[in-house]
Amino acid sequence: MSEFIEAGKIISAHSFKGEVKIQSWCDSAEFLTRFKVFYLDGNGENCLNINKIRVSNEKEKLLIVSFDEIDSEEKAVMLRNKVIYIKKQDANLSEGTFFISDLTGLPVFDFDDKNKKYGVLSDIFHNGASDVYVITTDKKDKNNKDVDVLIPNVPAFIKKINLIDGIFITPIEGMFDE
Repeated sequence: MSEFIEAGKIISAHSFKGEVKIQSWCDSAEFLTRFKVFYLDGNGENCLNINKIRVSNEKEKLLIVSFDEIDSEEKAVMLRNKVIYIKKQDANLSEGTFFISDLTGLPVFDFDDKNKKYGVLSDIFHNGASDVYVITTDKKDKNNKDVDVLIPNVPAFIKKINLIDGIFITPIEGMFDE
């Protein structure tokens, strides 16, 4: 697991003072207001110290940010289309909250029969009501492609998540049948 994760993208300069507009890739734009530093690479070498940060549009997940190192519109324009990263340890997530990158690849087991493995979590997407977990099974379809099963991330299905042991679910009957 990487120490740094992608958190958004600088989409434009915002003012002659060097502010930039950032599109947040997090659950909310507000989440990024907790940070004091953003990174321009996934290894932590290129950091930008946040001077001021505010949510511009929560619905569109937009932020306006000024950095100590950027003091002109010309410098801000040079950051356009740069991906910003955050350091995971700076995130201070609440209990039961995880980064998608930490969950992807975890094995998925039956909650009642811990020896029954359904597959591996291969992706997560949001459908409007909740996140949906994509579980890739070891089964193949008639075209020899992996069979995926979609499970909503709701307590009725997702019973326990442990970053070491895996994800434990209670599927409905027939969900993993061919």
